[in-house]
Amino acid sequence: MGWAVKIEEVNRVVQDFLNEVLKKEGTIVKTSKTSEGWEVQVEIIEENAYVKALGIPARVMDRNFYEAKLSDDLDVVSYARVGQFPVTRRAS
Repeated sequence: MGWAVKIEEVNRVVQDFLNEVLKKEGTIVKTSKTSEGWEVQVEIIEENAYVKALGIPARVMDRNFYEAKLSDDLDVVSYARVGQFPVTRRAS
C-alpha cells in the first residue's frame, strides 16, 4: 500500500471519528507518521461555547484545532483540542 493511500485512509478514520464524537466536520491540516503510529491535526470552526452559554445572541466563532493519535492499526488512541483562535465574522 502506497503512502498516499495510507494517509488517505488515516485521514478518513480521523474525520469519521471526530464527526461521530463532535458531530462536526473539519479540515485536516496535518498528518504525520510517528514511531508510535499517526498524528493528525484537524481545524474545526465552532460556535464559542462561553458566549453561547451566556445566551448572548451574537454568533462568535472559534477556530479550534484538534489532534488525534492513532496506532499503526489505525485505532484512535487519543484526541484533544490543542488550540483555539477567535474567528472574526462580519454580519451579512
